[in-house]
Amino acid sequence: MAPAFGLVALLALKPLWDFEGGMRSLRDFSLDFGRLTRPSALEKHRRAQRGSAPYVLQIAPEEAKLSWPDFRGPRRDGVYDAFDLQLDWKACPPRELWRQPIGGGYASFVVGGGRAYTIEQRRDKEAVTCYELATGRELWVQEYEASFEETLGGDGPRATPTLAGERVYSLGAEGHLYCLEAADGRVVWKRNILQEFKQENLSWGLACSPLVIDGKVLVTNSGKADPSVLAYDAATGDPVWNARAGLQAYSSLAVVTLAGRRQVLNLAAAALNGLDPASGEILWSHPWDTSMGINCSQPLEVGGDRIFLSSGYGKGSAVIKIEAANGKLQAREIWSNTRMKNKFNSSVVSGGFAYGLDEGVLCCVELETGERPWKGGKYGYGSVVLAQGHLIVMSDDGRLALVEATPAEHREKGSMRVFNDRTWNNFALVGGRLLARNHVEMALLDLRATSQAPISAAR
Repeated sequence: MAPAFGLVALLALKPLWDFEGGMRSLRDFSLDFGRLTRPSALEKHRRAQRGSAPYVLQIAPEEAKLSWPDFRGPRRDGVYDAFDLQLDWKACPPRELWRQPIGGGYASFVVGGGRAYTIEQRRDKEAVTCYELATGRELWVQEYEASFEETLGGDGPRATPTLAGERVYSLGAEGHLYCLEAADGRVVWKRNILQEFKQENLSWGLACSPLVIDGKVLVTNSGKADPSVLAYDAATGDPVWNARAGLQAYSSLAVVTLAGRRQVLNLAAAALNGLDPASGEILWSHPWDTSMGINCSQPLEVGGDRIFLSSGYGKGSAVIKIEAANGKLQAREIWSNTRMKNKFNSSVVSGGFAYGLDEGVLCCVELETGERPWKGGKYGYGSVVLAQGHLIVMSDDGRLALVEATPAEHREKGSMRVFNDRTWNNFALVGGRLLARNHVEMALLDLRATSQAPISAAR
């Protein structure tokens, strides 16, 4: 009788279960009721924004040059290359430029030409959206019928769009692949990559940010049936090739050169694969199976034909080396351990060390040996970007922190609160400004060493 009663009680409390494997707080549960009111608040805000003074988009030349075109940056490695940030946050903390509501989902932003792009859930539609970076003003919206709902991980689209030239490529949680004109959101072509191969969705939705390479756009579907990695002509949407790479997971594809061969990394549900971008041929494969096939973090090229990969749920991390032998490529494990376990966040690499969130706690791992010099600082399942020898960490409770990227010890040099809700979305960093969002709000922060006068926010 008692076990049966316990089961009934757990089922009754199912809305409080958390993707992290525990119970969500009553505060988080109450915030979920905001899903009933947030769409109205968002719609009211956008109507007021459009109803303000007549508006003409004017992009300064220096703004037009700024670019963060891919998920986690130009190389998908979470590295910001410019040296224009203020690193004394106690004397000069980041300054908020604007803030406004946003639709649901877990995508990040890409930025180019003074515009920022993302994908949101708006009532029963997924919406690819474009905003003016300087003010946050919404410039265009392309909506279509789609509503992915999932109790543990949350509702809405997952995959960050990709900006390639004059076009935006976006993959929704239910398989809608769109190519849009970046200037006005006009549909160039569209497909549904689950429906066309008659595949069931993944438990937590499709999350692969489209990869545009050599005139093709590459994505992954669920892989619950063949094929699982797909290439389309970027201009027309026509199929080019597909690959049978097995059940897929929640990581995004990335381009690397290893053992003298340019290739695409695919972290699937049970293996890390290297694919030929021209044909889709699987060049090599390395076993990497995790609980329920949940591989979410990005594999990272770390030099010397080596790759760092990490997963949560007790799996850990490893460095593997790709070598040429008898005209073929093969993967050899250098080391593996459980000292770094990226759940659904990704590490960054600097000076021979990987820095990332080990089940929510920031830590440092030496890439040569797998040893861990330090572990400290609870940031939850947030996101990390490397910039000017420092880690910019957005915690999953909306706190932004600046941490020195050093193997010596954990040194947090400043922090500030950005959001008050769960923040699993990665952020973008472009032109010394940090563009962040979660499933409720979006905000732009000024991190520049030489800060300009405040930019007037669109209301």
